[in-house]
Amino acid sequence: MKTAKELVDQINSLSISSPHYLDDEIYMTGIKEITTIDRDEHRWYVIGTMVFKVGDEFFGVCGPVSLKSESMTFDDTSESCEAFEMDEVQSVTYKRKPSVA
Repeated sequence: MKTAKELVDQINSLSISSPHYLDDEIYMTGIKEITTIDRDEHRWYVIGTMVFKVGDEFFGVCGPVSLKSESMTFDDTSESCEAFEMDEVQSVTYKRKPSVA
């Protein structure tokens, strides 16, 4: 199994127009998609960072993650993906307690 650094280097050496195309370009066995973060709305598409886990390491791939026009493809955005290593950051959230009757 490749390390996150090896995958990042491999992805950055390719010209990929969307993180959704990774399975077409690299061997994805053992790589788990975790979430998509940092969405940035553009007029015709949305850019985001898809976070992946390989072993105990994380890496992200930033690029177009959704299109707003059915007549477009990811290649039409003229954007290319960038991959980078990531760290997992735990966070705390809060919710309202139910009212006691």
